[in-house]
Amino acid sequence: MQVLSNSVKLARVLGTRMILLNSNNQFLSSLTQFSTSPLSSLQFQLRTKSSSAFPAGRHRAAIATADVCDSNAALLVNGDLRALDPIFKIYGQRLAFSGPIVTVKVFEDNVLVRQLLETEGNGRVLVIDGRGSTRCALVGGNLAQWAHDMAWAGIIVNSCIRDVDEINACDIGVRALGSNPLKSNKKAVGEKHVPVQIAGTLIHDGEWLYADSDGILISKTQLSV
Repeated sequence: MQVLSNSVKLARVLGTRMILLNSNNQFLSSLTQFSTSPLSSLQFQLRTKSSSAFPAGRHRAAIATADVCDSNAALLVNGDLRALDPIFKIYGQRLAFSGPIVTVKVFEDNVLVRQLLETEGNGRVLVIDGRGSTRCALVGGNLAQWAHDMAWAGIIVNSCIRDVDEINACDIGVRALGSNPLKSNKKAVGEKHVPVQIAGTLIHDGEWLYADSDGILISKTQLSV
């Protein structure tokens, strides 16, 4: 049990507490599995894998939304920092994420969504205004995996998703109104990089989004606590 204790402490110090590898460079699903990996092997793997598997700029350190609000009261008053109405459900393994916003407006059609998610994300967040329709899904497991592979930080879906189990197994942050197994249309109708009105807030392309288990914030600029 001493190996387990020291290993957990090491992972916390390196900021990779949830990234646990065994001697075969495989991700571990639990601390029980983790306890069988030699500490010396783990130290080497955490040092090398943390730099190669997560390139610079791909994953930003999460900032708690409550701390952001507490530290930026003036921005809340003047509207430069806004909180979305709590209408979204949480999906995906990454519970906290942030990044510059890319907007797209569609209605029961996800062709433009796919086009964007198949481009380099560079740590950005795709905000999809599906006009609140819950009659079909705009994002499924394949698109979520594409988003992860292309280094998007997260996806906000003002509509539904599907393949929930696949999305929940993917290391990306997703918020959506709910799930629906029906797929969307494929007519390529919609608009990219336009202002969208979602959850009581007007959101512009290029603004910043901060999300965690408490909620979602929109800021005109990048913030720090």
